Amino acid sequence: MAECGRPPELDLHLLECPICLERLQKPKSLPCLHCFCQECLGTYITKELSGKMASETSFPCPVCRRVTPPINPVESNDKWAEQFPTNAVIQDLIQLKQRSSEPLYCKPCQTKGHMTNPAKFWCKKMDENFCETCMTEFHDMIHSDCDILDITGYGGARPKQEKSAPRCDQHDEKKVWYCEDHQLLGCQICVFENHRSCEEVTTTIKYFQKIKDESRLEDMQDMLKKNTEIIGLIVKDFDEQLQSLVQNQEVALQSITDLRQKVDKRLNTLQKDVTDKLIASFKEEKINMEASLRQCERLMNSMLNTMKSSVTAVEGNDHIETIVLYQRGQAELESCKALLTDMRKSYTFVSVKHHIASELGNLDGDAMGKIITEKQPRRFPGSHCDLVPHLLEGKVKEIGKFNMKIPSDKNNCRARGVVFLPCDQIVVSDDYNKKLKLFTDKGQFLDELTIRGYPNDLCLVDNNTVAVAVYNPGGIHVVKVESSKLSLSSEIRMSNGKDCYGITHTDGRFIVGTGDGGVYSVTQDGVADLLHQYNSTCWSLTHDSVKGDTLVSVSNGTPGDVAVSRLSADKRHTDVMKTGVVSRPVGIDVDREGHIYVCGHRSHNVVQMSGDGTQVRELLTSSDGIKYPWAISINGDKCVVIDHYDNSIRIWQLY
Repeated sequence: MAECGRPPELDLHLLECPICLERLQKPKSLPCLHCFCQECLGTYITKELSGKMASETSFPCPVCRRVTPPINPVESNDKWAEQFPTNAVIQDLIQLKQRSSEPLYCKPCQTKGHMTNPAKFWCKKMDENFCETCMTEFHDMIHSDCDILDITGYGGARPKQEKSAPRCDQHDEKKVWYCEDHQLLGCQICVFENHRSCEEVTTTIKYFQKIKDESRLEDMQDMLKKNTEIIGLIVKDFDEQLQSLVQNQEVALQSITDLRQKVDKRLNTLQKDVTDKLIASFKEEKINMEASLRQCERLMNSMLNTMKSSVTAVEGNDHIETIVLYQRGQAELESCKALLTDMRKSYTFVSVKHHIASELGNLDGDAMGKIITEKQPRRFPGSHCDLVPHLLEGKVKEIGKFNMKIPSDKNNCRARGVVFLPCDQIVVSDDYNKKLKLFTDKGQFLDELTIRGYPNDLCLVDNNTVAVAVYNPGGIHVVKVESSKLSLSSEIRMSNGKDCYGITHTDGRFIVGTGDGGVYSVTQDGVADLLHQYNSTCWSLTHDSVKGDTLVSVSNGTPGDVAVSRLSADKRHTDVMKTGVVSRPVGIDVDREGHIYVCGHRSHNVVQMSGDGTQVRELLTSSDGIKYPWAISINGDKCVVIDHYDNSIRIWQLY
């Protein structure tokens, strides 16, 4: 304990918690004798052991890192701090420190009206101040064996405490014994209860004399001095490192500023480039569209003039003029038919978009995004179908064939679905090998993606995204197709747990067919709503953009049963085709004019029909090498057909 009215610098340091650096509150001593606020120590223990095994039974001292076990390991670690003994000596010093700012007057004298009679003694047990007279006449008459501190001249002199040992927190007895085995101070009861079997138990006076005579104190002081010098050097080194760190920060901040200027300059250049590309793409598409517009307007105005003039010539009974106008009209009709036939192949929705890369890793040429011109086939407006080639007049020829089996396949291939992308790449689902495969339309293999489950029907979500229906487990896998690579974007699990076979996409939701004939609308989080229940498996679905409906192939083989059905979002359904020319229909797709294409698995053919099913013809048959067609996909005037038990992919031209 300090021996002066105002504790010296060392004692002031002892009154501070090494963790919060504030005055100690409820000071708790560890076995290494370092002292901490109870709350600070508890917080430290909890943080130190957070994330470690629950069986951890010790923690390092925050100062010396000595491994310290709790008093009672059974308690949770947030209770360990309060188990350690309170440091009575530190508490006395804190009380003295608090008293240093207060006038020290005799308490009994104040009760008698003498408010400023100086105190000479302080009783720790009573926590009261006494003058010499009151000490003799009042305190000593009723109290004995107290810790009495002489506080004479407290403002400047050195008060001296009477020789009195601190008391044990548990037994309120004086600590006069020391156990060298456990390095603990204790009272008579502590020794009797806890240290009877220890070999090195002695009085504090004898132990004090022992460490003094054996030069232990001097050795400790020398070692403390040396270690202080070592730590001092380390502190100095840390100071230098901190200064260096500050300098590094300043240099780094300047470097960041310089880099920002360079980045701004680079981004300005990239912005100009991408803006120029946008303007150029827009200008090109605008010029082409305006040229087609003017060509149509000229022909339209010419036909209107011919029609009006011919009416006038007939009314005027002008034979020659009527014949000339008739011939001109016939030529204009031929020109119109040829124009529509030519435009039919390139009649599209055109959009020029700014595509932003999902990850900006560097400032390469695409850092400001790319300009993408998207073109989607569309149908001529109006209902004058007689102006375009009749369905039954179209022809088909094979323009490509290649093998879909790749070196990594462990089994023969069995295609369940196919998508012919607008970029002329082909995605195929192979359920025997549980993967999707990506090819060019020339047969070059580009990439593969393993699927968790068995992949079935495929559909186009957008120009760079496809979705595949999966069974065991049932769900939908959404896959990105970018830079000739396949990557899984998301998985959607069916809320009803059903396996998925057919699939299409419309208005931000998926429509799937199941093995028991159910067709469901599925949200992005897997919530399924039943649209209609058919009597057989719905292996394939497609979206008719002309009428906005979903076309469903129902795998029936009995004549008279539904084979192709049209299903609307409001759950209305219409049978488009019955089983007959098509038996066990599977793959289905629709072109931009609304013509429907169906694979007849058991009838060994591919059938083309009008949107209402009134016109039907066999487009491909066994004479074309078609055996068990399963999947089909239309891309403009081309289509890809895959046989169920054949490893080949065949591409056909429609003309």
